[in-house]
Amino acid sequence: MELTWLGRSCFQLITGHGTRVIFDPYLEQYRERGLPPLPLPDVICVSHGHLDHFADVPDLVRGDSPAQVVAIPRLCRALRELVPETRYRLFPIAWGDQVELNGLRFFAYQSPAMQTSLHDMLEEFGVQQVLDFLQACRQLADEFLYLPLTSFGVEAHGLRVLHFVAEGQEEEDVDVRAMGVRFTPDVALVGVDPGEEVRAAEYAAALGASLVIPHHYHAYGKLSAADLDLFIQELRRLAPGTTLRVLDVLETINL
Repeated sequence: MELTWLGRSCFQLITGHGTRVIFDPYLEQYRERGLPPLPLPDVICVSHGHLDHFADVPDLVRGDSPAQVVAIPRLCRALRELVPETRYRLFPIAWGDQVELNGLRFFAYQSPAMQTSLHDMLEEFGVQQVLDFLQACRQLADEFLYLPLTSFGVEAHGLRVLHFVAEGQEEEDVDVRAMGVRFTPDVALVGVDPGEEVRAAEYAAALGASLVIPHHYHAYGKLSAADLDLFIQELRRLAPGTTLRVLDVLETINL
């Protein structure tokens, strides 16, 4: 299988049979390079309702796209209302469940939650037009989009890849080690946020994957970058046998 990091938390996974899976589609860094439109995926997994994790869903389900959008039921309901293009493409999956799509098995797990509302995040980024809209219907927007986080696992050709997201700042009743035991990932794509580097390393070690690839650590808008060196140092201390691979944006590796 081929794995490509497309920036932020967005990854493309292409199986040996040519099935394309996109995790958290946000293609700003891809488009900045003036590349042709990304080939349309077969499956899109959306971890939560923040724009840097789902903003390009409408474009990827355009026209005769084959894409099916996989998300927890609550997020599917929000997408149905806010992104009408997804109406007939949504495939809800509850935490702890698994489904088979395009010959692949997908698994959904509850992730540690974050405490930043969509309105506050966009205010920090300074997206004025969106801010004006959200200010007019802030309660409704936050109710729809201030959603729990979901980590998705996919199994193909005997290999298990987990797209792990965790942007929280408070302890939640989520047992990350149990997630690792239940899914037993070979590869863990682990989000790293500024100020949460040590916790991200603890999560990565708890998942137990033999290969860890960090994401979500670049500076964005007014947000600072995470200290990736600190994350690496802690992971090597906690899980010295784990292989760590840091990808460049648009870099592709074979799994």
